[in-house]
Amino acid sequence: MIDVAIYGAGGLGSEVQDILLQGGRYRPVVFLDSDTAKHGTVVAGLPVQGGLERVDELLRAGIRHIVVAIGDNVTRAAYAETLQAHGMELISAIHPLASISPSATLGRHVIIGPRANICVHARLGPHTVVSAGALTEHDNVIGVGAFIGPAVRLAGTVKVEDFATVEIGASVIPGRTVGRGARVKAGSVVIRDVPPNAVVSGVPARVARSAPPALKS
Repeated sequence: MIDVAIYGAGGLGSEVQDILLQGGRYRPVVFLDSDTAKHGTVVAGLPVQGGLERVDELLRAGIRHIVVAIGDNVTRAAYAETLQAHGMELISAIHPLASISPSATLGRHVIIGPRANICVHARLGPHTVVSAGALTEHDNVIGVGAFIGPAVRLAGTVKVEDFATVEIGASVIPGRTVGRGARVKAGSVVIRDVPPNAVVSGVPARVARSAPPALKS
């Protein structure tokens, strides 16, 4: 097994740890986290050894592989690119119970939970998360750093643009676009395109407010 670090010692980090253990190829050995209050603690049986300042130490110890498990989309992508620039190798965490069509295309460094379905000709961009039980139907295009929550249902030809979030249990009908940086709240049903940076909720989903622009740092 290959030793791997996880950046992000929260709930998503624990999920990634479980995915890697279930997969049997990678062995999580350490958490890193930017929250100094977590440094020196133990999470899910693994030590939290510090933040970015510990990367060189990990590399000297022969730990070169890492997954960034941070819920915020822009931050997850930014940390991943920073770690790669420091010499770490980004890996994907894909649960063995995920169903992925041979015709689907997965970008680098994706997280895919158990019972997720990535259907025919779907495309996932780098740094995306597709959570447990989520369905990305045929010809979906999921952008860079997007987050698809548990039990989300994306019908055919849906596009979720860069850094957008579709929360737990939401549904999107065929052919609609969730704009860059937008957020679809839990349980909503999207029947119209969602503008960039909008927050939508309800059945059918309506714009509630605008979120800050999702600018990659």
